[in-house]
Amino acid sequence: MVNLGSEYYNEFLRCISILKDQCNDSDIRNGIIRQRSNEKISIFEIDLTNLIQNLNIPLTNLKQKIELLKIFENQEVSIEVDDESPQSFSFSDQYSTLKFMSPRLDYIDNKFMSEEELNSLFSLDESDLILSATIPKNISDRIRTVTQNFNVNAIQVSFEGETATLLSRTQSKDQTAKFYSGVLAERPLNSYTNVVTIPFVIDHDGDVYMKMYNIRENIVITKFSTEIGDTNIVIYTRSTLITEENELNEN
Repeated sequence: MVNLGSEYYNEFLRCISILKDQCNDSDIRNGIIRQRSNEKISIFEIDLTNLIQNLNIPLTNLKQKIELLKIFENQEVSIEVDDESPQSFSFSDQYSTLKFMSPRLDYIDNKFMSEEELNSLFSLDESDLILSATIPKNISDRIRTVTQNFNVNAIQVSFEGETATLLSRTQSKDQTAKFYSGVLAERPLNSYTNVVTIPFVIDHDGDVYMKMYNIRENIVITKFSTEIGDTNIVIYTRSTLITEENELNEN
């Protein structure tokens, strides 16, 4: 059993809530979330051991579960896992208890990913680094507002020689927003890549740290790091580095 004060329970809720629009489920293993989004374009990695220690909490139908767990907001909450058959877990405050039977993990859409599985997908080497930037909170807030109103789910990172610019356009290209210019690149490039907005639009505190790696040919992995309270949030995304040459080849 783990007992969370109201502040820490609210932090736990905020952390799992960033997944609700991206993942159907969340299988928390030993206090850690590591899983793909529904569209498999992002991987989330959240270490919740500072809050729930090493508990296993498989949350299916995540949006519904989060709405149910919100009944305990601002309360001191106990989380208990019963590993005896049939397995279950429960959330309780001084008045009420919510108990859930543990689902069969075969039926979870967004399965837990081991470190070995993650490392088999890609490895990040500092020699492949092409961009390292700190995106201030007010800029990520602007990205969220603009891209939601532009109705787009990606921003463009455009490299022009030794600097890069973060920008967005509507599909009709009649509206454009430049969010952040003059970011120093790790090496000169003349290309661009379209990065999903998920790391900018999710709930977070403070800045977003962005490191972009050109791991092979035109494949880019971007690692985003931020935090909610004292909990670190890491998101990996994959995109294609497009140059004028390979754009012409595609056409």
